[in-house]
Amino acid sequence: MNRPFGILLFLLFATLIGCQKSDRQVYANISGTVTFNGQPIQKGLITFSVEGRPPTTMDIIDGKFDGQAIVGNNKITVSARKKAASVPGAKGGSASQKDADTQLKGYMKFKAEPGQYGGPPKDYDPTMVEYIPSDWNQDSKQSRVVEAGAANEFKFDIRSDKK
Repeated sequence: MNRPFGILLFLLFATLIGCQKSDRQVYANISGTVTFNGQPIQKGLITFSVEGRPPTTMDIIDGKFDGQAIVGNNKITVSARKKAASVPGAKGGSASQKDADTQLKGYMKFKAEPGQYGGPPKDYDPTMVEYIPSDWNQDSKQSRVVEAGAANEFKFDIRSDKK
């Protein structure tokens, strides 16, 4: 009588362990190219993200990137900045630019309090502006499927009439 109970307990335990869902993230190697209006992006960032998981961001250098991303359907965003002729919003600007200026002034005041160093972050350059269109950036609907054991080579050709 004791033996059937032990076998039943073992089978129940094995079933519970075997049916548990694994939350382990599976990554795969990825690589590719990113161009803007036919020219390689010299320096930028590309992000692969699966909903509910931490994103993977890679540097774009001379139009190329490589790294690892989570296997599955990934949302893609691309960011690249270039030097503008003048500081954006320096002459009034839009409402959102005024909000950004207010936030920056508040940040600089916060950092200037006793024991802190004033001024913007050391890598801050107000003449650097995002030139990638929003449909590849903050409003991106772009996605690609990353597959385990596959080559996962992607080519992104971003187009825009604005320069």
